[in-house]
Amino acid sequence: MTPAYLRRHCRRFALAILLASFPWRAAHAIQPVVSQFDMEDYVTASSSHSWAQAPSDRHRLYLDVYNVTDFFDAETGGEVGFADHTVLADTIRPTATVLWDDRFRIQIGLIAEKAYGSQPGYDSVDPWLQLLWKPTQPLSVVLGDLDTPHYFLPAVFYPMNYFEQNFDPANVPKIPQLKALPANYFTQSTNETGAQVILKKPEEYDDLFFNYEKQDIPGQNEKFALGFVHRNHFWRWLTFNYQAHWLHYGGQFNPHPVETRNDVAQAAGLGISCHPFDADSFILGGRWTYLHSHLRQESTDLTVNIPSTNGHGNLLEAIARWGRLKLIYGSWRGDGYYHEGGDPMFILPVVRVATVRWDILLSRDFNLYFESTNYFVGNNDLGYSHDVKTAFHVQASWQFSIPVMEWTSPAASPEGVPIPARWDYGI
Repeated sequence: MTPAYLRRHCRRFALAILLASFPWRAAHAIQPVVSQFDMEDYVTASSSHSWAQAPSDRHRLYLDVYNVTDFFDAETGGEVGFADHTVLADTIRPTATVLWDDRFRIQIGLIAEKAYGSQPGYDSVDPWLQLLWKPTQPLSVVLGDLDTPHYFLPAVFYPMNYFEQNFDPANVPKIPQLKALPANYFTQSTNETGAQVILKKPEEYDDLFFNYEKQDIPGQNEKFALGFVHRNHFWRWLTFNYQAHWLHYGGQFNPHPVETRNDVAQAAGLGISCHPFDADSFILGGRWTYLHSHLRQESTDLTVNIPSTNGHGNLLEAIARWGRLKLIYGSWRGDGYYHEGGDPMFILPVVRVATVRWDILLSRDFNLYFESTNYFVGNNDLGYSHDVKTAFHVQASWQFSIPVMEWTSPAASPEGVPIPARWDYGI
């Protein structure tokens, strides 16, 4: 095959994908390109240290302020049991940040959410404590408050559509009559706590995390989430992704109506893309993803028993991107698929999803973007209207850092006597 032959067929494929990506009306992005809380707070030189090498004696102290303003609106007309919802809120996070060379970062501060509208005021104020260790430059280990969001598909984990705020596993409605509230990290929980490992390379991304959400007390089950996101890029045109999200309710120290509940969703798929017309800013592609769900609940109370349920589905997507504008048209066909942490729209057997996202301004310190989604129900016997849901999300995020001081340790006292590196030296 000649290069001209390959280029001609790539253009034909690109045109077919582009035509498949319309008829979109508006859409909703899966996740912002940049984390709500900047994925990389500081740019440091590449490190050549080994895992066991001791950190240096250089320390830097910063005052950091992060703020995210979110406007979210979902209109459903009462379909599928979803309530129309509009949220306007600021999430602000002031922290004191200590950098210990390029391997350790310690952040101590607060994270607060201020809501506007019918119920103005501070909905939550929580402490923020995070330790980040980089044993090697691509790898980060996080303890305490986690880096979010995690880059899941909406059907696997979708904080924009989290289930009822006071979720009680003993009173789960039968599928598919589920009730949900549109939300994000700014309406349900501003932070996640636990442990996390992140690997970021040019052709690979991994995010493995443990989020401890609730403690076992007489009034509630223990609850934790374990998640994993993996992406690989091969030869510039082929991608592979695997995702898993496990929600567990349990607790052995207090009696509960539900003894254990395990809700697992997994997804795996392949994607292809090309740059037609020899333009790097214009990308056309497609992606196929297979999803599987498993739900098991055990109880000594027969009234809250739920039979073990397995579901699955296939999601086909056509993607077109030009600069910062991205269009996605997806076709979903599922059979009994359900996951508490996922977008509830995917419990439906046939759904078309049209998405548009535009990063209006993207920089290290400021990001403004718009995203919108329309959900169209395909042929089914559930009695829902065709245009079942429209969601809009506008977000403005910014941050600034103020360098306060830099020092080394151990230092020398004015008298020339070395100061011990630890306060408990000799005790």
